[in-house]
Amino acid sequence: MKKKATNKVVNSCCLENEDTFITIKEIVKEVLNEKEQKRKNDLEETFKEHGENLNTSSRVEKKDKMFYSSKTDKIENIQYFVLDGNNFQNHLFVRAIARKMIFKNVDFSKTYFENCYLRDCRFIRCNFEGAKFTGSNLIGSYFKDCNFDYVTFEKTFVDDEIFQCAPKRDNLRYKFARSLKLNYASIGDYIKASKAVTIELEATKSHLKDSWLSGEEWYKLKYGGIKRRFEQFRKWVAVSLLDFVWGNGESLWRLIRFNLIIFSILTLFHIFSKSVTDVYKILDIFIIKIPSNYFGIVVKGTDNNNYFDYYPAWLNLTLVITRLICFGLLMSIIIKKYNRR
Repeated sequence: MKKKATNKVVNSCCLENEDTFITIKEIVKEVLNEKEQKRKNDLEETFKEHGENLNTSSRVEKKDKMFYSSKTDKIENIQYFVLDGNNFQNHLFVRAIARKMIFKNVDFSKTYFENCYLRDCRFIRCNFEGAKFTGSNLIGSYFKDCNFDYVTFEKTFVDDEIFQCAPKRDNLRYKFARSLKLNYASIGDYIKASKAVTIELEATKSHLKDSWLSGEEWYKLKYGGIKRRFEQFRKWVAVSLLDFVWGNGESLWRLIRFNLIIFSILTLFHIFSKSVTDVYKILDIFIIKIPSNYFGIVVKGTDNNNYFDYYPAWLNLTLVITRLICFGLLMSIIIKKYNRR
């Protein structure tokens, strides 16, 4: 009797366990079905709202907000409010205000700033990758060890100390400088725009050189093949040559230096052609006679003939063409420098 009773109890427990297992299985199945259905519904809503293969970026929009923190710090007898480690990734700030704030290790990546007032702030080790500033005021703000990869600026007032945080890679550096150049030009600050142009040209020349000469994997993938490398080499030669002659339109001194080199070559040509050894005559040739002839003033010799009759026709033609080009470059520099004032 005891054995039969025991068997009944065991069978009853097994049935109960089996029923419990089936119940749990059904519950799990229902939960999974609910999640799958919710996912399908979300995809359908997304498709209706955005179209195929598009999803919302979940950008957070903040309008007319003021940054504030209870934490304070005093620097040079000036009290600042401190925000440390905050995450404002993929935000849209419209008319946001911050003054005398310290932002430390704050993530502003992919964030847009529209008509924001961020004066006299300090940004330390902040991430601005992919950010955009439009119509904002950052005058007096200080940036240190910040990431400005792929950042763009439009009609934004910002001090040129921001160049200290320019990206390290040349291809990102010249794009960063180009964005600031256009930004400064749009607000009429052509002195800072000229500085941006200088940085842009240096980074462009370095990037073009690395694109055909560097053995880095990134350049090999993007500029692989003899044809593409030769094209980059041609661009690098053109930019380097123009930079040497007149700094790509930004350096009057380089244009003067180029002409002094021409005078030096002509002086050497005169020394070897006339076997001149007198130092005073050489200086007279270099300082007086060659510049006069170069600029179209006829210099008479001892026989009352043209002092430079011994120049071959090809050299005279080359000098005339070079002189016309240099005058054109000079006028271009003058117009660029002074028509903005």
